[in-house]
Amino acid sequence: MAGIRKAMLEMGVATCCMLCDAPDAPGSTRCRKCISDHKNMRERVSQLPPESLAKQWSTELLQMLARPNSYEHDETHGEWMSAYAQLLHGQKSKSKTITQSDVEEAFAAARQKRKVNPLRDIANQSKWKDAAPTEDELRRLSAELPDNVEDVSGIRTVPSKEITKIDRSERPGEDHELVARVQASASSQDAPDELQDIIIDLEVGEKRAKRKEWSDIVEDIDDFIDSD
Repeated sequence: MAGIRKAMLEMGVATCCMLCDAPDAPGSTRCRKCISDHKNMRERVSQLPPESLAKQWSTELLQMLARPNSYEHDETHGEWMSAYAQLLHGQKSKSKTITQSDVEEAFAAARQKRKVNPLRDIANQSKWKDAAPTEDELRRLSAELPDNVEDVSGIRTVPSKEITKIDRSERPGEDHELVARVQASASSQDAPDELQDIIIDLEVGEKRAKRKEWSDIVEDIDDFIDSD
């Protein structure tokens, strides 16, 4: 079996190296031809129109070869994907048999460990979190409250008034690219170190393409509505 070539790994087709029956000789004629053929294939696929069935099928095939562990439950290809995943990631180690003693020890350790409550232990820094304020403190705090606060609750929105769009790009939790990268990083923890970056980039790119496709659909609907 040949070893994985860096060029094949970067193209996401390291599985082909694992299935190759050629001698493990980097730089051989067979290796150079295989790398060249796969490179030309990827370039031809990238030039196909997005709506082409050949483009969609070949893109899905490349994704399956690059991340076989994500398709192990596929009804059609699951058996082969599991075999490819084992070749790339190695044989899964057998899990230790859990005994009743292990379970009891785990529960005992959990009872002894104080659970961290983010709201109670981190966010809530009030000096009265463990005891209510005294009556004197309540009177003092009440006296410090401003009395010129204007209550605007219940005021109706003017429909004809233009509402300024809020820039949400800097809001935490709304960075789709960051969220996708974090999720991809978490799902690729079991992959070899040299494959993780490639798998992450593939997953992020896939989600980015899906968001773009959905955005285009919404934009087309808006244009259709406006045209009426």
